[in-house]
Amino acid sequence: MFEAGVPVGADPALREASERAFAVLRVAADKVCAAMPATARPPALMVALHIWAMAHGIASLFGRGDGAQRALPMSPAELLEADMLVYLRGLGVNAARP
Repeated sequence: MFEAGVPVGADPALREASERAFAVLRVAADKVCAAMPATARPPALMVALHIWAMAHGIASLFGRGDGAQRALPMSPAELLEADMLVYLRGLGVNAARP
């Protein structure tokens, strides 16, 4: 995720951790999509991949070690939360906090 140059497939433990982490995203995406009307339901795998890509982008913004990191007015968690709210609203999901 941070361009470490470590191939995930080279380490079985790393590969397993990667698969478990993505499985969490996939289960969440399955639940969100299942709650949507069938006529407007995107594929859950596509939603999981979108969320993974957005999280990867945010991690890349904040995880740069080369001094080129841009100063941002919010934390990575705040940016990811805002990103997810915009994305879910775009899908028509009521993402309001309880």
